[in-house]
Amino acid sequence: MALRDSLLRRSALAPFAVALVLFAALAFALRRAAARARGVPLSPLTAGRRVGADYPERRGIVADGEVRGEMDDLREFAGPDFDPGAVHPAVRNFYERTADYELAYEVRWHRPFRLGAALAAGLTGRVEQLNLPGPGESGVRELDSRFARVDPDVDPRSGARAWVRTRGDGTAVFVAIYAHHERGGTRYVNIAVPLPGANLSTVLRPENLADGTDGLELTTLGGSSDETDGDEGLFLATPLGNLALPLDQRFRVRPREEAPDAAGVEATHEMWAFGRRFLTIRYTGRNARDGDRS
Repeated sequence: MALRDSLLRRSALAPFAVALVLFAALAFALRRAAARARGVPLSPLTAGRRVGADYPERRGIVADGEVRGEMDDLREFAGPDFDPGAVHPAVRNFYERTADYELAYEVRWHRPFRLGAALAAGLTGRVEQLNLPGPGESGVRELDSRFARVDPDVDPRSGARAWVRTRGDGTAVFVAIYAHHERGGTRYVNIAVPLPGANLSTVLRPENLADGTDGLELTTLGGSSDETDGDEGLFLATPLGNLALPLDQRFRVRPREEAPDAAGVEATHEMWAFGRRFLTIRYTGRNARDGDRS
């Protein structure tokens, strides 16, 4: 009888012990994620229930002055791991005059993330943010885009500007606030994607492509491990605090093989979760104003 009672007490305590271990593991993970994000200058901008193509104007964040690209001058990002002079003029022109380009994209969701992507598609469509086609919606799609300078009083990051990308019917696909910051001799590309009550921030390190071509790579890879003290990574920024996420992404941009001049580029955007690739987006861009370069 005593043995049976002892076993019953132990079995009753087992769920509590498991819950305690899980809670401790979660608390430890959150503490590490908060420590990893500490000190990284992230945007404070968030959204309500909807983001949408009119987000910059609706939120009152637009400042005077024209911007034409993701960045003003690629040379500002020169550093130990990046030589802007080795980048093809077509790629440099794309980053500095992005608004001049007609863009098309194609999405591929990788296993085993396709079900999650399909379930999320309805939500992203309603929010009009990260509004990508689902796994069963293949094909090339066109993007319209525009830029707006962002008031430094609402987003203090250097050079902040909104890049709004939409479908032909005006529905937002991506709404992102691009900026940059410098630490330890490296100037990072610092992007915020407003979400309801938060934003998804990406800090990317510029590099010359390792394959010897004259393209450009923006990456977080190598920045989410404990072996680096760089700022690169993906973060969830909230009014209550910021957390590093177990995500990585990489952009690779090259001149188009069939148009190796300032009139065309091609890009690959890849994302990973817990080390597993879940998304690849391929872009092509044609400069619709290639006769108006300075």
